[in-house]
Amino acid sequence: MRLRSLLVSFVSSALLLTLGLALSVGYLANRSREVARLEQQAHQASTQISSLLVLTHEFALHGEPRTVQQWKALQAEIGDTLAATEQSPMPAPLEATAGVAQLADVFRQLVSNGSARQADTDVGQNSVQARRQALLLSQLLADSQAVTESVQRWSLAADQQRQHYEKLTGRLAIAIPALMLLLFGALAVLLFKRVLYPLRRLNRAVEAISKGDLSVRSATGTDDEFGELSRHFDAMAVDLVSELRREVKERHQAEAQLRLAASVFSHAREGIMITAADGAIIDVNDTFSEITGYARDEVLGQNPRLLSSGRHDAHFYQAFWRSLLEQSFWTGELWNRRKTGEIYAAMQTISAIRDQQGQITHFVALFSDITSFKHHESQLLTLAYHDALTGLPNRALLQDRLQQAMVQAKRRGNHLALAFLDLDAFKAINDRHGHAAGDALLVGVAHHIKQVLREGDTFARLGGDEFVVLLADLPDELACEPMLQRILEAASLPVAWRGVSLQVSTSLGVAFYPADRELNADQLLQQADHAMYRAKQEGRNRFELSGPGDLM
Repeated sequence: MRLRSLLVSFVSSALLLTLGLALSVGYLANRSREVARLEQQAHQASTQISSLLVLTHEFALHGEPRTVQQWKALQAEIGDTLAATEQSPMPAPLEATAGVAQLADVFRQLVSNGSARQADTDVGQNSVQARRQALLLSQLLADSQAVTESVQRWSLAADQQRQHYEKLTGRLAIAIPALMLLLFGALAVLLFKRVLYPLRRLNRAVEAISKGDLSVRSATGTDDEFGELSRHFDAMAVDLVSELRREVKERHQAEAQLRLAASVFSHAREGIMITAADGAIIDVNDTFSEITGYARDEVLGQNPRLLSSGRHDAHFYQAFWRSLLEQSFWTGELWNRRKTGEIYAAMQTISAIRDQQGQITHFVALFSDITSFKHHESQLLTLAYHDALTGLPNRALLQDRLQQAMVQAKRRGNHLALAFLDLDAFKAINDRHGHAAGDALLVGVAHHIKQVLREGDTFARLGGDEFVVLLADLPDELACEPMLQRILEAASLPVAWRGVSLQVSTSLGVAFYPADRELNADQLLQQADHAMYRAKQEGRNRFELSGPGDLM
């Protein structure tokens, strides 16, 4: 391009650039206003969610229908506020919109559960509803907090974006006059550099490239003959150097990836097992050996079945393979066997690796030992449903078994007997020898009675010196009397404690199901309790069968 044409192009470009900067300033100012509106909407949504939390607490405390209507209206308003931002530059995050919808689902469950709780007169069922009410309320509060945090992050991002636009606008406002000064200064040196420097740089580049030095560039940057010639030389040098650098970069990346993969494989705290498509073990890491007890050399080429514990049936493995083949992964709990024969629980994830044609080439399994967690879980269940002193089932477990036994008795057409036991003169033992002696007596009596019961009978302690025996699968009501007599005899056996022989008798009250009128579990237990008090009034150390007057 000739000098005159170059000058015209330079001036035109300067004017267009200035115009572009001015338009950019206007655009940034407009975007800043839009983001400011979004920031205000985010603040409004955050305030509404806070109000929603207040209504949630009010409903939890009072359960008023008015609060339910207010909650639903406010939740819908929040959803509209978030939905109004869908076409904006920074729409509300999806997790916030989905979270608001999730709040409505949980609140409906909370309202429904509260209604069911008020309508239910069953003490045990009401307790379950109360626990579920607490869990739903806790979930609702946690979900509300999560939505609040998401909206706050959205608001913070909008504020940061607005500040960014404002900063850019200020910079551009300063840059326009500065740019004009630079353009005129550049114009002064343009002619000098456009003629003299390109010739010198081109000459040096040609000379260096001819000698094999590919690092030198002419880089005239002009559109005339000098520029075209320099670009040809520069392109040649760039292509050569780029190819060399690309190859070097790919050997380094490959080496780095291999080192990283090897480090992760070796130092992972989960057991890792890699198999071929046919199941043959290709490699394992050190944690695999620590958990299973098998050294790497012992399992290479083996099938993972050598870890099988035998606890899982064919149906389990059918579902396992169906998930692995259809979804390319499976995750869950497995019971496996160590080399020593010890059974352990593992939380395991298995992924299928496929090639470009979709064919499975490998399986990768990651697992961790959760045996201690499973044991702790079992201990917690035992503590929740058993008496701490005697180890017998507690009231909660008795209620569950009694309800099941009542359903089975009605279905099979047989009978069950519920015997309420209360030790005679137990307070005298405590007063004379102390509570340690009383505890020893309770444990001993429980042991003696348990010895005379059948395997399918339930023997529970309600608390203090009160026990309950559930005798199921009876052909008729009289069939339980020999067992009741054996219970009386077993309860009166002496219990040795620190050289002292402790001995009491017991009084039994017995209720039957089915009876002349339909009873629930609590009513049946109440009937047996009343019959027990009659046994005490009749002289103790005996049993009394319930009658119509035992249920008030």
